[in-house]
Amino acid sequence: MKSQDTLSAEQRRRGARVLQALAHPLRLGIMQALAETPLTCSELQARMGCPQPTLSLQLKTLVEQGLVSTCKEGTVKRCSIRNPDFLKLFVCLRRHLSEVL
Repeated sequence: MKSQDTLSAEQRRRGARVLQALAHPLRLGIMQALAETPLTCSELQARMGCPQPTLSLQLKTLVEQGLVSTCKEGTVKRCSIRNPDFLKLFVCLRRHLSEVL
């Protein structure tokens, strides 16, 4: 690893919080669903097959860590991936699960 790629102590702490936000099967599913296209909360709920309060709680965690953004469109809230580059993590995760574990 090059020295310019090395994280500071504060970046490691913040990075750990971001990764903790992904450490839940439903939150991973939300990220994967939003990778395809932005969705409303109702559409996400239907895809995830979970109660609205559960989705809301998990979505809040992703928003707080800057992984997902939301915007109001009339009476609905549309969710989208905030940084599409972050989705590269899923390629690494899939490879790790299939080749290492």
